[in-house]
This record gives sequence, structure tokens and C-alpha cells, in this order.
Amino acid sequence: MAIRDIPAGILARIQALVDRVVKPETRSQFYASIQTFATDQPILATFLLLQVLLSGLPLLLFASFAIGTLLVSFVSAILFSLFWIGLALLVLLPTLFVTVSAGLAVGLWAVGSVLIAKWAYNLLPQTRGRIEAGYGGQRKTVVTKTEDSVLDGGLRAEVRERNGI
Repeated sequence: MAIRDIPAGILARIQALVDRVVKPETRSQFYASIQTFATDQPILATFLLLQVLLSGLPLLLFASFAIGTLLVSFVSAILFSLFWIGLALLVLLPTLFVTVSAGLAVGLWAVGSVLIAKWAYNLLPQTRGRIEAGYGGQRKTVVTKTEDSVLDGGLRAEVRERNGI
């Protein structure tokens, strides 16, 4: 491959890429309309061409700078957020371990307390009976112990009016 063939190959690839983006028929119509405009308004066409040629490069450079800055800031923001989220997880996980452990301990303590209270109540010599407790108002609490139900330990509690049943 000769050195002269390299630019021709590059131009052919660019032409194929442009043909994929814009059809050759559409492009030829666009060129024709630009040529008609330049023929009808030569001074305005020259002014616009100079503006595009002289301002195009700075505009392209600014657009590439803005896009690059946005990409860098998005990547930086994502990395910054991931860092602080990871650091927060280092605090959250031990905290959750402590709170879940405390919740389990309190739950087991409550279940154990209920079981020990039922066991202690069943040790009392009275196997059946009724206990009434008034609170100074119109209501009283009645706790009845029977040996009928195994699931609730034979205990039934209800709140009644003081004069009624």
C-alpha cells in the first residue's frame, strides 16, 4: 500500500460513514439549495460562510469541553456518592447487628418472662378459682383459672362493670 493510498482510503471511509447518516440524494438536494442561495444572495452567503468557518472551531471546542466536563463531573459524583454510601454502610451494618441483637434479647426475655410467670402461677396451691381486682372506678378485672384449656394455661381474664356480670 502506497502512502498516496492512505488518504484515499480514509476519505472513502468517511464518505461511507456520511452516506450511512445522510442519503446521497438528500445531500445533493441540500447542496443544490445552498448553491441556489449562494447564487441569489452572494454577500449574505459569504458572510455566513465566514462566520461558520471562523466560529465553528471555537464552538466545537467549547461543546467538547462542556461535554467532557459533564462526563467527568458525573463520574466524579458517582464515585463520590459510592464512597460515602460505602462509608455509611460501615456504620450501618454494626448498628443493625446491635439493634437486631437487642430486639432478639428483649423478645426472648419477654417470652421467657411469660413462660416463667405461667409456670409460677401453676405452682400456686389453688388449682381453680377466680380473682377480682377493682380499680376504684366502675370497672373491675376478673381472672379465672380453670384446667380446661392447655394452650392459654387455663387463664381467662376480662374486664367487667362493678355492679354487673
